[in-house]
Amino acid sequence: MPGNTITDLPHRRFCFTGVRGVGKSTVINRIRSSVPDIKFVSGSDLLYEMMGEDYKHFEYLPEAEKFALRIKLNDLLQTIQKDAAKDLVVDSHLTVFNLKTHVIDTIFTDKDLEFYTDIILLDSYPEKIYDHRIRDVSKKRIVDKEIIAKELDFERRIASEIPEKYGIRCHVIQMGEDAALNLKKILTIR
Repeated sequence: MPGNTITDLPHRRFCFTGVRGVGKSTVINRIRSSVPDIKFVSGSDLLYEMMGEDYKHFEYLPEAEKFALRIKLNDLLQTIQKDAAKDLVVDSHLTVFNLKTHVIDTIFTDKDLEFYTDIILLDSYPEKIYDHRIRDVSKKRIVDKEIIAKELDFERRIASEIPEKYGIRCHVIQMGEDAALNLKKILTIR
């Protein structure tokens, strides 16, 4: 059965997840310099480095190609952590609204289940996500409040199912003033 239940790994691996526009990058940037023993990476940035300008069309690739890229990304994350010799926090997603099919896809793979020791869900409310997505015109994002609510619910459901089924620890942080402090607490407590 997949699932990383080993508790004495030399370094932990956190999937810092939440729907697009919840504020993961903002929260990470608030604590990045205060936790030098943690390596932070963006899954999207790494995919962009791997794909170049083709990254803009990632959502429209056949599922087999997307899956192969995610596996390649996972291998790269293992190398990054080995080289850094630190705990690793990956700004990522468990689920993503597929712009091609208009279905919310689970993108967390079996390889992810074997890799991550913890999931940290940054949660919020549809109105906050909507406000952020409307202000950030640099990225194409869904701004339908009903779909945003479905995205949030689905991400929460998957985040709660993974620990139950696979033994990966799950932490939930509510986006707000204390989000960065709460993330730092999770990352620094052994």
